[in-house]
Amino acid sequence: MSLSGTGSSEIFISVVIPTHNEERYLGECLEALQRQTYPQSAFEVIVVDNASTDATPMIAREFRAVVVPEPRISIGRARQRGAEAAQGEIIASTDADTVVPPDWLERIALHFERDDELGAVFGPFYYHDGTVFERVFLSHLNIRAMAALHALGRSCFCGNNYAVRKEPFWRAGGCNVSLPAGEDVDLSLRLSKVTRIAFDSSLAVRTSARRRGEGYGRILWRTGRSALRVILLRRPPDPLPVIR
Repeated sequence: MSLSGTGSSEIFISVVIPTHNEERYLGECLEALQRQTYPQSAFEVIVVDNASTDATPMIAREFRAVVVPEPRISIGRARQRGAEAAQGEIIASTDADTVVPPDWLERIALHFERDDELGAVFGPFYYHDGTVFERVFLSHLNIRAMAALHALGRSCFCGNNYAVRKEPFWRAGGCNVSLPAGEDVDLSLRLSKVTRIAFDSSLAVRTSARRRGEGYGRILWRTGRSALRVILLRRPPDPLPVIR
């Protein structure tokens, strides 16, 4: 396979999207997945309906996504439920408020086709809304932090942009359903103990800056404290507050 054209034996990929009342964002996310250069027959989209009370599951079905219910509200449980339903050899993860580029799945597949020993790959995210400060400074801060942690052997990916082979995913224990948030970084830390993880700075996605509603002071405090937990203690970061 190359980025200029796909081969005849594509890896089947399952894209898992956890959702709870995401009618505002989900449509654009699913539209981006319909525009993939990767063959439509070589991937599935699984939308996990995590007890939504709005039109989220209806929107997912309009885009012909597989809708899987998870009645217990927890992003970790939602990601785990999606992984359980996945038919693909590769599980790719993104979020409802995230827009992936047209070659996202093709780039993911290329990483795994080139290296049979690779267990996971992840990339950065950029904010597509919010203030100039958020779109420029915070976006570049995110990518530099990811690259630095990866270089230190502490790969920390976000749930909106990673892909993992099924075998190491389950060998690492899957998603920790007991965590209220931070299940993505927790998974990346456990995966790094059982498989090799690649960081691709060009595998970038655009996401919403809606978490700014938490407040910058709290974000900086939580980020600094979580960085110490990850780097020094090798423990998961502090849970993220729920921002809808």
